[in-house]
Amino acid sequence: MAFRKRLSAAALVLTATLVAAAPALAEGPSAAVFTPSASLAAATNNQIGLHSMLFSDTPFSAQEEMFRQAKAAGASYIRVDLSLSAIFTRGEYRGHPFYRTNWTQTDQYATLSNRYGVKVLAIIYATPWFIADCPPGVTQADAYHCPVADLARYQQMVGEVASRYAGVINDFEILNEPDIGRYFYGSPQQYAALLGAAADGIHAANPQGRVALGGISKISTTAFTDAVLAADASLPAKIDINTIHLRSTSSTAAANVARWRAYFNDHGMRGPLWLTEFGYPADGVFQYDSKYRGAGEASQAAYLEATMPVIVGAGGDMIFVTQRDWGKDHFASEGILSAPNPLPANPVVTRRQSFAVVQRAAASLTAPPPAAPGITTISARQSSRVRLTGGKLALRFACADATDCPAARFRLVFSSRRGYQLRTPVIKAGRTLTTTVPLSASSVRSLKRSGGKGLRFSLTNAGGLKLRQITLIR
Repeated sequence: MAFRKRLSAAALVLTATLVAAAPALAEGPSAAVFTPSASLAAATNNQIGLHSMLFSDTPFSAQEEMFRQAKAAGASYIRVDLSLSAIFTRGEYRGHPFYRTNWTQTDQYATLSNRYGVKVLAIIYATPWFIADCPPGVTQADAYHCPVADLARYQQMVGEVASRYAGVINDFEILNEPDIGRYFYGSPQQYAALLGAAADGIHAANPQGRVALGGISKISTTAFTDAVLAADASLPAKIDINTIHLRSTSSTAAANVARWRAYFNDHGMRGPLWLTEFGYPADGVFQYDSKYRGAGEASQAAYLEATMPVIVGAGGDMIFVTQRDWGKDHFASEGILSAPNPLPANPVVTRRQSFAVVQRAAASLTAPPPAAPGITTISARQSSRVRLTGGKLALRFACADATDCPAARFRLVFSSRRGYQLRTPVIKAGRTLTTTVPLSASSVRSLKRSGGKGLRFSLTNAGGLKLRQITLIR
């Protein structure tokens, strides 16, 4: 989804009032000033987030309402917009240049995260004009779309953000939809440089910090991502979270997710796959899935209820559902909340039928705990090559149907042609099951000989259940 084309005056151009006030607002280098509250430390660990479209100039009361609604929906995450140009500004005061940092607006996210116990995915965007590398004709007011000219200064800025919020905000998505030219005025190579600098700044400033690839919008092609990864061979090791944006029919959702999960695996990017934007309109005029059309809000709710478990079964680890209405056309009714746009102070919002669907999904789609050091997690949607690290396989199955999945038989076949028969019990709709398969010593030796550095496996599924992932345990 497009983010709005305007930013607040504070984020773009210094007015005379701001310039005059700047010396009094000047701050020194940032430091970690927040610690996680008990509520945040106990935050739920499910596979549902909300895409909120909160901006640096959104009134605090409106921000708080979106956090409150996210908590009520049971979401574990809320996705917000963190503007560098709202924090880092430069100007001139009575002939004297100055530089200042102002954390007032972005500190609100950390405050609300602690208050409501909802984790934040912060989109790092909005290049400050004085470090921007803009194409000819781009005005200073529009420079926030531009790539970065001073990568060292950019890395320092992002590092300051990561340091200040360490422990409260740990997950950062680097730009939004950089593959769309009207939102990022640069090449894939320039995005690769920006992404690498941001990752270095975040990882150095916060050991818990995780870097997410900017949400990829054009999921029908990998051309942009191919070019980004080709520009810097070190990027796969620096990207902790892979992302796409998904708006598709229910019948193609699983295939799209599985294809991108396989793509990232093939490039050595074995972190989780997050859908940082996912939604479906409530306005029947814009409902594009023939199975879910004509009943307005009820069709929206039915689409989400049917599709979210399928996405999880296909390899999606986190789904950020559009929280509120935004913009025009199909975006104008995509929220699970009907709300005015832009959000005013103390907005009046109405929960659509889809809100209850998200609540149920948050209760049933529970994320697995992070893999411990030394454990490799791989997708099993197609043959994959991995390092054999021990004598056990942990298989995680997901029931991606709206009804319970019956017991099913499987055959796990390795490149050595040795196979293992498996059987799963009945799995509740939307739930997962993990089972461990011990390998005999002769099997391990055979696999090592045949696989060299690893093994190849395939899964023959006779029952329609989806294998979510396989973990090799030391």
